[in-house]
Amino acid sequence: MPIGSPQWMYSAGPADQDFGYSLRFNNDDSAYLSKTPTSAGNRKTWTFSCWIKRNNLGVGGVIFGAVGDNARMRWSSDRIQWEFNNTQTWRLTTTQKFRDPSAWFHILINVDTTQGTASNRMSMYINGVKVTAFDNEDYPTADGEGGTNNNSLQSIGRDATNSDNYLDSYLAEVHFIDGTALTPTSFGETGDYGEWKPKTVSGLTYGTNGFYLSFAGGGIMAATGGTITTVGDYKVHSFTSNGTFTPTSVPSVNNYVEYLVIAGGGSGGQGVRGDGVNRSGGGGGAGGYRTGMLSVTAQAYSITVGAGGAAVAPNSGSGANPGLAGSNSVFSTITSIGGGGGGSGHGGAPTSGGSGGGGAHHDTSGGAATSGQGNAGGRGYENPGYHAGGGGGAGAVGADGVDGGPNGAGGAGLASSITGSSVTRAGGGGGGGTNTDGAGGSGGGTAGDSHTAATANTGSGGGGAGNSSGNTGAGGSGIVILRYKFQ
Repeated sequence: MPIGSPQWMYSAGPADQDFGYSLRFNNDDSAYLSKTPTSAGNRKTWTFSCWIKRNNLGVGGVIFGAVGDNARMRWSSDRIQWEFNNTQTWRLTTTQKFRDPSAWFHILINVDTTQGTASNRMSMYINGVKVTAFDNEDYPTADGEGGTNNNSLQSIGRDATNSDNYLDSYLAEVHFIDGTALTPTSFGETGDYGEWKPKTVSGLTYGTNGFYLSFAGGGIMAATGGTITTVGDYKVHSFTSNGTFTPTSVPSVNNYVEYLVIAGGGSGGQGVRGDGVNRSGGGGGAGGYRTGMLSVTAQAYSITVGAGGAAVAPNSGSGANPGLAGSNSVFSTITSIGGGGGGSGHGGAPTSGGSGGGGAHHDTSGGAATSGQGNAGGRGYENPGYHAGGGGGAGAVGADGVDGGPNGAGGAGLASSITGSSVTRAGGGGGGGTNTDGAGGSGGGTAGDSHTAATANTGSGGGGAGNSSGNTGAGGSGIVILRYKFQ
């Protein structure tokens, strides 16, 4: 999970609990964790579980939240509150107050708005016992969707919506389950003295956006392969060409790497000059964009970095050649699909991919995207002027060509800080206009004065040609980046 603040404070867990390590959130340091999923998960059914110990009484803070409409679990006057305010209100605020700064305890919230009975659609458990005494008790409507698990900023340790209300507590064993409403027995058990304690968790299905943060420290992993850099407590392995990632030391717990796998982008579509009309080509679609966590073992993992789609020559063949699709990038079980090629100005349809290529001649629709990896290309506009659509990007659909112009911009890419600084990749290539070529994608290509190739190792789409005067823009090659805690 990306770090939202450079200041992390780790401390050993308490001797009477089997945590190993915990993470301290100090509100004075404004420390937090954040992640923006590339696609929405199940917003009707999920589970959040954590162990927590307060640092200071009287200091509040958000434990877990999401951007939009106050979707958050927080301290509220020493009570625990879960709330979501939109056109409806979901809220549970405990009557019980928690004022022992020496005590660890377990909190679990589960949501399942598909349940017929309102009170079964949202539950809170403390130390394995379902809470029934609330100061506020407002349940979701049937099949309601909350802000949690959307494709928007999710934070641990602060209010994601307002970027404030920092947490002042220790956290350990944080789980988020996407798509299943679980009970506390999945995460804890009763000890010999009747106490509720954590247990070794196994056999859970985390779903699309689920995660597990153990906060274990102390030299947890070592590996070889790619270009290796150090960012704080993380080792980062970057692959700009095919290679091998080999973990050489992997613990039995916290054996996860964070990955960013981007496929090669598609090239722009061919332009053609004929019948007195310059017909433009669509922009290339971005390569598939996948990020998340994956457990590894001490073995060699082949890394494939997809090539970008090659440029298409002017008036080659029949003059109806769309752009070429990019190639897939692969890490273990994670495959990102190459971006689709842009449509041809002489009738060649755009292709689908991680993100779809932009449409061109005869009102051609843009290519389709792979679910969870990108977005569709924009539509081409036929008359007057033949203004082509932009290729889809990882963050947005490609723009349509417009009557009378302009040509469609490529869809926006997505930013990632996996390497320690924010970089935007996988933008769609811009579509060509009657006399204007499309720019290569990065954050999303726009009109340019050449059919520009996308930047290498961004997985972005190439620009579409505005006429037959030159090659289309080639797609950018992909990239695979892995990182893990090493201390």
